[in-house]
Amino acid sequence: MASAFGSLAREYDETFDPNVVITRLRKDLYGTITNLVNPPASILDINCGTGTDALCLSARGYSVLGVDISEEMIAEATKKSAVNPNAQFIRTSYDDMDSLPDKRFDLVLSNFGGLNCTSDLERVGEHVARRLKPKGYFIAVLMPSFSLWETCAYAARGQLKQAFRRLRRRGTKTEINGNAFTVYYFNPRTATRQFANHFVVREIYAWNIFTPPPHAWRVATTFPRITAQLQKLDDIVGHLPIFRSIGDHYVMVLEKRQCPSLEAIPK
Repeated sequence: MASAFGSLAREYDETFDPNVVITRLRKDLYGTITNLVNPPASILDINCGTGTDALCLSARGYSVLGVDISEEMIAEATKKSAVNPNAQFIRTSYDDMDSLPDKRFDLVLSNFGGLNCTSDLERVGEHVARRLKPKGYFIAVLMPSFSLWETCAYAARGQLKQAFRRLRRRGTKTEINGNAFTVYYFNPRTATRQFANHFVVREIYAWNIFTPPPHAWRVATTFPRITAQLQKLDDIVGHLPIFRSIGDHYVMVLEKRQCPSLEAIPK
């Protein structure tokens, strides 16, 4: 998996930063973070990629540590952080955060489906909880097991196997530049259950139910007025139980449970 995403590192920003859908989603996410914690709160950005979120948040006054399993991604992020001392980057996995500095954070962030690369959210949840201060927050942006837009788009082209690929229980095999790995999809109920030992759910809402998702950004650019109207519909229904399960992604806002066994950071 590290080699798969590492192969994208040099072109990642050029590919994703101009994406108008991703820009809007990031703005929405930063608003959610601001409603939870204010600068100079500390944030741990797991699966940080080339550090776009970490650097944007640090520019707003947060103290941010970004981690990623890809050495190439961290290298790109470190280059970009040269002018911003509030953001630092370390190569490690969210499955093994014991190597991080002996520090707890106000908030942990995992954006754009990074956690869909693991089959064990419970294990990740335990690692994250140990890194959070009491009553700290964990924001996990996940891909659900059904996406209305994606399914309809593939079905319209007669690609039925692809249309329902997220429903495969053992995950979906995918490939980036010849590097294969498995993606696992979780509906909100499943994710809530796996995080339940360490977190209380404070909010769940969907991204891109009716609006074009990031991979269909050209549709959003071509039809901005229609997209704006669909966005209003997304905003209205995105928090409802049925609809928050069928977007391209959904945002989980979790608060750490009080548990004495989680207060000690393992050495």
